[in-house]
Formats: sequence, C-alpha cells, structure tokens
Amino acid sequence: MTTLGCLPLALAISMAEPPPPSMPELARPAELARPAELARPAELARPAELAQPAQLAQPAQLAQPAQPPPTAEPPPPIDLAQIDAAFARLRPGPSLRAVQDAALERAGVGPQAGASWLRRARGAAALPTISVQYDLRLDQGWALDREVGEADALRNDAGNQSVIRTKATWELDRLIFSPDELRAARAALDLADFRERVLVQVTQLFYERQRLLVEREIAPPVELETAIGTSVRLREIEGLLAGLTGLDFGPTLTQ
Repeated sequence: MTTLGCLPLALAISMAEPPPPSMPELARPAELARPAELARPAELARPAELAQPAQLAQPAQLAQPAQPPPTAEPPPPIDLAQIDAAFARLRPGPSLRAVQDAALERAGVGPQAGASWLRRARGAAALPTISVQYDLRLDQGWALDREVGEADALRNDAGNQSVIRTKATWELDRLIFSPDELRAARAALDLADFRERVLVQVTQLFYERQRLLVEREIAPPVELETAIGTSVRLREIEGLLAGLTGLDFGPTLTQ
C-alpha cells in the first residue's frame, strides 16, 4: 500500500519537470541559398522594345509659311517742280560766293594772306639792319694863370662835341633760308584752318536759311509753336550772316 501510494507522487514530480532542450534542427537542403537564377531568354530586350527611329514629320504637321505683312501704300511722289518753283519765288539776294568772300574779307583771312606772309619773310632778308647811335660830349675846364707882377687870370674852357653814327648790316645768308619762314608757315596753316571754319559756318547758315524758307513756303507749319520757332530761327540765321559778312539779308519771299 505504501509503494502504490508513492507512485502517483513520483509521476507528478516527473511530469512537473521541464523536458530537456531539444537539439536545433539542421538546415534542410531545400532551404540552402540557391544560385542566382540566370536571365531567361524571354527577359532579354526584345526587338520590338528597341529604340524606334524618330518618326518623320507628317506633311500636315509642317510649319505653315508666314503670311506676308500687308504692304503699306507708297507715299505720294515728291513734286520736284514744286520745290524748284519755291526756290524761284525767293527774292534774289547775296549769292553763296558773295557771302563767303564777304565773310573772309571781314575776318581778315583772305586766300592771299598766308602767301604774302611767306613772301615778305623771304624778302625781308634783302633789307639791311640799320642802327643809329648819337653821342654828345660836354667838356668844361677851369685854368688859373699866375704870373709875377701880373694879376691872376681865371679862364673857363668849355666845349661841346656831338657824334652821330649810322650802321647798316646785311645778313645775306637769310636770302637762302630764313627762320622767319618757318614761323610764317605755321601762321599760314593756322590762318588756313580758321578760314576753313569760317567758310563752313557761313555755308551751313546760308543753306539752312534757304531750307527753312522753302519749307515754310511749301508746307507751312500748322501748330503755332512750330511756326514761331521757325520764324525765330530764320531771324537768328539772318542776324548771324549779317554779322559775319556785313551784307543785308532782308525779306526773301515775294508777296
């Protein structure tokens, strides 16, 4: 009875103990790493998937030619006869040549001025250099004469002496070349430049005056401000020409 009574207790103890740890399972052959699968022929690039050539533009997609802009109507032809008639209506006044000559003469820069300077510089060497000298000498002396048995005599000796000297000197080498010619040549160049500027100024003023007169005759200004500006400019030009030439520039349009 005692033996049988202990058996259930031993079974209970043995059942209560944890089972021993089991050994880890080895990797199965099916779970080993498989080699990378090679690309199948079906996965290679197919000919249909290759880059297709660029499609040519269809005729309907070509750029249409740009439409030409509408051409403007050509301006009316210029009536040259009308311009000539306007010039003919100008009252006769000083010509351009007269204006230029008067301006050069008034400025003292005629075309022969520079050449005359060069000629005079060469001819001046033929003239002598004259020098004049005047000397005046005043002498005054006192003399005392004493003789035995005679009274003393005091004499005053005074005298004047005037001398005039004149000298003429020629430098004949200056007839061949004179340094004054270089100075005259430089002055002639400056004179020619000034003469050219005078001619350009009076010529521009002369033709600007004619242009304003013809424009006012053919196409009179519509606006009051423009008309006043044209009239003032005309009077300014006429004043400049009168001052540069000494000529009279009066009304130039026939009534």
